[in-house]
Amino acid sequence: MTKSVEQHGLEAWADTYFPVPTYKAADLGLEIYLRERCVRGSGFFKDRAISTNRRLHMLAGNTDDVYTQYFLQSASLKNLQTIAENFRVLCTSGGYKYTNEYQYCTVLRDQVDPAVVERARELLAEFNIEVP
Repeated sequence: MTKSVEQHGLEAWADTYFPVPTYKAADLGLEIYLRERCVRGSGFFKDRAISTNRRLHMLAGNTDDVYTQYFLQSASLKNLQTIAENFRVLCTSGGYKYTNEYQYCTVLRDQVDPAVVERARELLAEFNIEVP
């Protein structure tokens, strides 16, 4: 998929301002991977991810596992009742691998409730997306 100049600009902004994982993280590799998901996903929207950046910086003041906590805070059935607009945008624009739901089914699968994983799979399936 070819990225627009705007998409590159939004990703560059996120890459500049989102907190960088540190060696203090329990799983530095996972933190780097999840940060990359956040940065790349931000390029699919029309505005800078200012609220995400604010939330990440608040988490950084409380934990060394910023990105893991960022994703896990939303890992509940309550948050997966309906298809969120950001999820729809990512899934219809080729950015499904940047969704929380995709992370729940893959790299965070062992850290979330199995019911959350199943519901995330169902939501992804709505867009004909199968998860390994």
